[in-house]
Amino acid sequence: MAKKATGGSSISYANVISEIRAGRIAPVYLLSGEESYFIDRISELLAEKVVPEPEARDFDQSVFFGSDTDVKTVADAARRFPVMGDRQLVMLKEAQTLDNARNQLDSLAPYCDHPVPTTVLVVVLKGEPLKSSSALVKGVKKAGGIVFESPKVKDWQLPALINDYCKERKLSVDRKAAEMLKDYIGVDLSRLFGEIDKLIVAGNGAPLTPELIEANIGISKDFNNFELIRAMSSRNYAQAMQIVSYFEQNPKQNPVIVTVSMLFRYFSQLMLAHYAPDKTERGMMAHLGFFNSWQLNEIKEGIKNYRATSVMAIIHSLRILDARSKGIGSMQKDTQLLKQFIYEAFTL
Repeated sequence: MAKKATGGSSISYANVISEIRAGRIAPVYLLSGEESYFIDRISELLAEKVVPEPEARDFDQSVFFGSDTDVKTVADAARRFPVMGDRQLVMLKEAQTLDNARNQLDSLAPYCDHPVPTTVLVVVLKGEPLKSSSALVKGVKKAGGIVFESPKVKDWQLPALINDYCKERKLSVDRKAAEMLKDYIGVDLSRLFGEIDKLIVAGNGAPLTPELIEANIGISKDFNNFELIRAMSSRNYAQAMQIVSYFEQNPKQNPVIVTVSMLFRYFSQLMLAHYAPDKTERGMMAHLGFFNSWQLNEIKEGIKNYRATSVMAIIHSLRILDARSKGIGSMQKDTQLLKQFIYEAFTL
């Protein structure tokens, strides 16, 4: 679900989780990156599995925070032996808040030369990860540990992540349903997967469909950004205006800033598609960075219905819409500006 981790070899988030659940736990974990969701899930699972008995955690689980500790204290704790169980967990959270964090963290490298077999040391560094040349990264790898980097998730990655999350729970998800969740919730993964968990309960494990989402989250299956882009790509003016009128009646659920962002992405991709050197399906997918052929559906429609010069003009109009919706040069309501843009787009 997330980017690879590196220990002795490349390993995905799903593999890290699988190995921990199977009891194959590394002596040291360095978890870092801008996407905290995957880091937090690995940390939580380690806390649960390394010291499984709740009554033993007061003795065999030590959690430090970078803002009120130092690396020497953490290393000393890691060199101790467990009191009640076979292993102890020593976790340094928010390591980026240590004084002179990156230099301090490198001073943990000597511990990695001789890690205590009964200790699992976990270092959590949120934000920019350490460079591969850092002493700690090299030390963790030498110790047979796991270096996991979790970069910020991009919105185009969300459908695949939603599919993976549902697949792990032996649940199927409708493609349109995945797009609706992506558009409405965005890259807040904790909220996104939390909403999916609610849908699983509400549907009693039934497939996730647009109807289930509409009934339980309040996203309309017919009036959303996904359908607006479909209407724009097929030049269905009446449907596009109908969707925007719905947005006008439900502004909190359909902020114009999100709509503008999605339209800009679509027409930018359409512009790239017009100038793709290879117009075959495979060539277009490679040029646009798509992984599934269905992602080309609206692009193919758009190529038929909009000349490259029209797309360029539409992108320019979107920039003006974006500025005006933020109060620059206009006092009109957001939805009125959006209607004006759609009219212009269909007349270009």
